[in-house]
Amino acid sequence: MNSWATQRKLQYLGIIALVFLIFVGGPFYFFVYQKPMCSDGRKNGSEIGVDCGGSCRLLCSQDVSEPVSRWDPRLFKVSEGSYSVLAYFENPNVTGEVLNAPYRFQLYDADGILVTERKGNTFIPKASTFAVFEGNIDAGKRVPTRATFEFTQKLVWTRNLETPPDIQISNRSLIKDDSSPRVDATIANRSLGDVPNIELIAVVYDGAGNAIGSSRTFLEDLGKGESKNVVFTWPYPFITKTDICETPVDVALVLDRSGSMVSLGKEPPQPLTDTKNAASYFLNLLSAKDQASVVSFATNASNPVDAPLTADLVSVNKAIQAITIRSEDGIQNTNIGEGMEKALQELLGPSARSGAEKSMVVLTDGVANRPEKLGEEKYAEQFATTIAQDAKNNNVTVFTISLGKEPNVSFLKLIASSTDEFFAAPTTKDLSGIYKQIAVKLCKRKPAVIEILTRIYPSNS
Repeated sequence: MNSWATQRKLQYLGIIALVFLIFVGGPFYFFVYQKPMCSDGRKNGSEIGVDCGGSCRLLCSQDVSEPVSRWDPRLFKVSEGSYSVLAYFENPNVTGEVLNAPYRFQLYDADGILVTERKGNTFIPKASTFAVFEGNIDAGKRVPTRATFEFTQKLVWTRNLETPPDIQISNRSLIKDDSSPRVDATIANRSLGDVPNIELIAVVYDGAGNAIGSSRTFLEDLGKGESKNVVFTWPYPFITKTDICETPVDVALVLDRSGSMVSLGKEPPQPLTDTKNAASYFLNLLSAKDQASVVSFATNASNPVDAPLTADLVSVNKAIQAITIRSEDGIQNTNIGEGMEKALQELLGPSARSGAEKSMVVLTDGVANRPEKLGEEKYAEQFATTIAQDAKNNNVTVFTISLGKEPNVSFLKLIASSTDEFFAAPTTKDLSGIYKQIAVKLCKRKPAVIEILTRIYPSNS
């Protein structure tokens, strides 16, 4: 009996507890309970950190990598007192992007003093390279020489799982780079829908890989399947940091040391001294990848040659400065052909490189009169012409320089590879400019590289 009564009491208590939970505990639970959210300031639900990771759009800092700078910020002079700057980054995060990234450029002069700064806000797209560009920066009368870049706030990364639009760039071309540069390109939308808010940044590199110009433009909308032409322009020529030749050069200098090369003075011997100095200047225009040889001539060419073909341009320069007029040999005539013959042997010899451009530069202040052949008055010129043709047949470019008023100009034009490879130097003061022109001709510059970066901004950013 007691056992039955106890059971009945427990049943009543269970019913009362259940009713309490249903009518009191339930409402209290739902009143107190808060569903996990990605903005509640607590780590809950599937979150990896506080309000980040898991199902949240925000990514936790430990799950992302900061943007990687591809190179130091570049500073470009656009016009007098006006500059543009460019910072270039790679975002390695496959799904992570930053909708609002505040930044600051600072421009400094050669003494490290701040000239001016420019602040802005940008968008960092996921899994891509991108550039931050600022133009029309007024430096006043001061001259900035370098720029720095920094993001001024902690970057807030969000997840983006959408497939990016398929945007393609083609038909890049650069014209008028030595006057008013212009880059043309075609942008095409291969996506399944329209693409708005497209930023395009053009970066032009010289043959050495130096960024020498940058510009930016925008397209408000590019329809599905649509293509448009885009144009970037600059008001002044690009300033290259260095001239880089596409292929190395093997060059032989053929220099006159006949008696007439002291006709303007003997202490120091002139025009020989100025001629040697101009030839040394030419060597300084060559690159570390080039080779040079020197052959001087009078009645005969130097034997052995003054400097065999070598990449040791210091030793070649010493050989140039050591050239003298050998008075002990008596009257010194002009054997241009033998000088060219020795030079050609160097350019085709064991030290020559198969992939190098080959050239010889012949300078004389007189008329070819050696070697001689009985009954043939023009034999010396005919011999030189034959050697010149052999050189041309072996893809050696022949440059000729007539110094003063005595040389046979028509003959020197004939043995040159073309009339464009002939130069007249009325005085030795003209030689440096001529040698510089020849150096430019020798250097087949690498073509400019044009890179165009696209960035599609979110419509709500």
